[in-house]
Amino acid sequence: MKKSLLLSAIAISSLTSAQQAAAEYDYYVTYGAGHTDHEISGDYFYDGDYARHSYTLEASLGYMISKDFALEANLVVPSFIQEDRTDVTQFRLSGLYFFGDDALKPYLTGAAGYENNSADGADDLDGTILSAGLGLQYDFSKRCFARAEARLDDLVNEDLEQMTYLLEVGYRFGGAGDTGYGYSKAAPVAPATTPATKPIPAAVAPVVVAPVTIVKDDDKDGINNTADKCPATPSGVSVDESGCPAFSGGLKGVKFESGSARLTPASQTILDAAATELSRYPDLSIEIGAYTDDRGSDALNQNLSQKRAESVRSYLLGKGIAADKLTAKGYGEASPIASNDTAEGRAENRRVEFVIVK
Repeated sequence: MKKSLLLSAIAISSLTSAQQAAAEYDYYVTYGAGHTDHEISGDYFYDGDYARHSYTLEASLGYMISKDFALEANLVVPSFIQEDRTDVTQFRLSGLYFFGDDALKPYLTGAAGYENNSADGADDLDGTILSAGLGLQYDFSKRCFARAEARLDDLVNEDLEQMTYLLEVGYRFGGAGDTGYGYSKAAPVAPATTPATKPIPAAVAPVVVAPVTIVKDDDKDGINNTADKCPATPSGVSVDESGCPAFSGGLKGVKFESGSARLTPASQTILDAAATELSRYPDLSIEIGAYTDDRGSDALNQNLSQKRAESVRSYLLGKGIAADKLTAKGYGEASPIASNDTAEGRAENRRVEFVIVK
């Protein structure tokens, strides 16, 4: 007889589908076009707005250290339409700090690197630069996003400052099964409630219960051999009405890193206790089922749930539980237990369940 032990919902803050995915991909690239205004340091270039205003192309490779902080390597080269304008070439290492969990979020950026400025009629200026700026990012989907940024670049060894205005698009890669940075805030877990006890109606007539005669009980668990579906239960183990172990090892509070299959340290502690409990039932077979909410595509949700179920199974195997006693199954967004129209409902649907097979 199968019994489903519902674990607490996986604690992930309510995000848009695009932003949930951002937690699934650690690496990203960006490409964009910029406009550099040298006018604030125009003395270094010959007269005329044509010389003081430059066009650039910028490409970056980034890595999300946490949900709020990223590191980037940036390369800036002159645009194809530069003609006689000042040519700007840069290489920077940048840090970006994002505010908020919405698809549209502001950020601050700071950087250090090298810059070269070359213009007809003027000496080249180059050296170390320090940059600071602010921007706004919007996630179109799980992988694609766009940014608008304004940045002040200061050439440290020269009296040169310039403003750069940048528009760029980006693409994320490195799936949820890689490293998964995930540091999102945990959604509150609703406490379990006990159904109100219904009043027992007054007996209309006395009920006579025939005594049960135990003919034979080899494993001494209190269940006759004829009704015992698990005739070799270890001594001292509690059993249900069919004579099989009444497994009570709970996993309440198990969580994963956001958008990832990586278990949090607190979840590993809970799984340690569950492994100890499972070791008492060597004949017990369990299916580990994982579910998501309906945000994101069916394929991505199915893949993420399967990896989370396999992550729990792998951890329990590492604690000595027999491999043939544990199976992992991802169900994606199937079988919701609450409405996906609210943050609370989606938090309940992001869950893992134990199903006793034997």
